[in-house]
Amino acid sequence: MAYIDRDDALALIIEQRGPQIIGMATETSVAMQTFRRINMGTSIYKMALLDAFPDAQWLVPSSGGDPDVVKKPTTTMAWATQDLVAEEAACIVVIPENVIDDASVDLWGEIQRRCAEAVARLIDQTVFFGTAPVGSVPASFPAGGIVGGATAAGNVATPAADDTVALSFSQAMALVEADGYDPTDAYADRALRAGLRDLTDNTGRPLYASNLQDGVRTDSIYGVGLHYTSLGSWDKTKAQAVVGDPTMAVIGLRQDLTAKQLTEATVNGYNLAEQDMVALRVKIRLGFVVLSPKAPGQGATPYPFAVVAPAPVGP
Repeated sequence: MAYIDRDDALALIIEQRGPQIIGMATETSVAMQTFRRINMGTSIYKMALLDAFPDAQWLVPSSGGDPDVVKKPTTTMAWATQDLVAEEAACIVVIPENVIDDASVDLWGEIQRRCAEAVARLIDQTVFFGTAPVGSVPASFPAGGIVGGATAAGNVATPAADDTVALSFSQAMALVEADGYDPTDAYADRALRAGLRDLTDNTGRPLYASNLQDGVRTDSIYGVGLHYTSLGSWDKTKAQAVVGDPTMAVIGLRQDLTAKQLTEATVNGYNLAEQDMVALRVKIRLGFVVLSPKAPGQGATPYPFAVVAPAPVGP
């Protein structure tokens, strides 16, 4: 063998974990910011969920019986497992070195920022809608994303022609509460702000609030935090908004976002060394699952999220 292959050099290959680009992706993806996150030690993480709850009973003796010797009842419990599977997402940007040198702005920094945005957009679109801007979505992710799961469970608030979006938000929250979960957060596209700013209750108090806390904008409706997804990731044809319990949406990180500058590789037909080009490769490995643990009093198909359906189209 006339070259050093990957196995020979494996101990010397180090992935550069760029904290800047990792931070960019996390700040841009609303799912990464608000959903429950766990670290995965392996590519498949099995989560145990209580599937059947025990029941307690009062000890009531039969007519004329002795209450001190009534038999204690037995009950049962059962668990189900749900797999969290790590999938890989990546992108590579190739650019000539002369272009970087001649740019009047920090072009390399701009490339890093845009790659982080691409990863964030992919994550948000996949977890909410089960789709991707380009290509397909791994089968291990929930089909249809959160919107598809809520729709399958019947958790859809469909606005009537004369309803305000605020009423639909309240109905969606009620659907989540009826399933035994606490709807603490809502998600939507930024364009929805225009339909929320002037909403008031019957006393004239605003239903929608937008404040700055430590320089960070925080929005809410009915006291529920309202978050806006990364640009280009929201499908307005499928939902105006999603309301639910983010602790039930789990992102498992097998490998944080890594960034690596390539200078000696051949990428998509470009020989970087021979053609004086460089490339930035970013990748991430994560899994996603929505937990729907059963609890006493819940329906047959509880789900921790509900959808505010798109507004009806007039005649």
